Amino acid sequence: MLEELFDWFQGFGPVFTLLGLFLILVIDSTIFPALPELFAVLAFLIDPTWEWGAVLLVTACLAEVTGNSFLYFLVKWKKLPDFLEKAIKKWTGFIIFSDERIILLNRIAPVLPFMGAFIATCKWNYKKSMAYLVIGGVLKYSALFLMVGIFDYQFDRNTAQIFSLAAVFIVIALSLLASYILRRRKNAAQQ
Repeated sequence: MLEELFDWFQGFGPVFTLLGLFLILVIDSTIFPALPELFAVLAFLIDPTWEWGAVLLVTACLAEVTGNSFLYFLVKWKKLPDFLEKAIKKWTGFIIFSDERIILLNRIAPVLPFMGAFIATCKWNYKKSMAYLVIGGVLKYSALFLMVGIFDYQFDRNTAQIFSLAAVFIVIALSLLASYILRRRKNAAQQ
């Protein structure tokens, strides 16, 4: 069954794969969480080479900058309701950093959904925020692609795909756990 899923995904070709990944990452940063790591790994498994990985990496970073910039400018243009602004500012007060550095932390432990709204509401430096977003994206997706590439090199295709998807789910679970632990520690320290 897994092989059919990859054959189906690969059947779209590289251009539509890139477009699909781009749209999924834009949706993830603007509308709702969409497990971008899973889709990035699925796209990488089509051709687990460093050239394809580099193209996917550029696509992922462009998509995240596009989605977060769209949300940033939308929030700057149409202010959020007061209760949402207060909630965002209060939320950033609970996290280890209360400035743009949260963006890097967010790559390890997802503590901020809809980053563009946080950047606008907290009046963080836009260029610095986008730079952190790109740096964090390059590090995160490079690590994922490297891990998948190692699996692909070490194992047969089906086993590599299974290990890769399992690893993505483990990374997501560990990220959520780290996020939960960070929030609990911050809340305990403030009480």
